[in-house]
Amino acid sequence: MPTNPAQQQDQGSAPPAYLGTAVPDDIKAQWHRWEAARWRRMRHMSAGDVFPPDQRFSVRPPQNMCAGHRESWRQWRNHRFDPVSGNRWPGHPGAPFVPVSRDLNRVREERRCEWEDRCRSQMLMIEEFCRDRRNCRDAA
Repeated sequence: MPTNPAQQQDQGSAPPAYLGTAVPDDIKAQWHRWEAARWRRMRHMSAGDVFPPDQRFSVRPPQNMCAGHRESWRQWRNHRFDPVSGNRWPGHPGAPFVPVSRDLNRVREERRCEWEDRCRSQMLMIEEFCRDRRNCRDAA
């Protein structure tokens, strides 16, 4: 049983099973963190879903994150891929939607996953900056 109250709260919100697989206790303890998001993604992949749903919206920012980094973290989390335009990262309006294959749905899903991967990388980088107290506005 986790000793951290935040982990206890997270564990209470974790289901007993996900996609037919029992959720291990260590994953339950981190249900709203990147470790569990990675675990959920792998459950989709092992079930044959090569384009798993975006897991970054289920992750919560670390509790000790400064206000400035928390806002940047949320902004990256809220970046969304536009399935209509199909713009590549960073998704500016001038990015042409030129499919490489004839399957537009597959290209759209590949680009959505590309957005998720890059946003997740930015969010993790911000967490690391805040953990190291780099550029924290409220750091002493």
